[in-house]
Amino acid sequence: MRIEEVNELIESECDKVKQELIQKNVDYNNSLYRPNMFNQNPIEGIKARISDKINRIASKGIDDKTEDSVGDLIGYLIHLKIVFLFL
Repeated sequence: MRIEEVNELIESECDKVKQELIQKNVDYNNSLYRPNMFNQNPIEGIKARISDKINRIASKGIDDKTEDSVGDLIGYLIHLKIVFLFL
């Protein structure tokens, strides 16, 4: 693949991730950034979700049934980066 083709794919995938993250944040009412019912802080909650996704990928592999876990993992890593902006 040429660098231009790869760069276009990077841009397209980043745009998809952005739209999905924004929509999920709206759908879940910004829930990652509020303490949950167990009084878990947002960083710990996001780290737990990251761990769950990595474990799912490690145990199940990546195929058409688990590919969404990769997207979810990318999203949670972005959220982890964002939450540190508020510290």
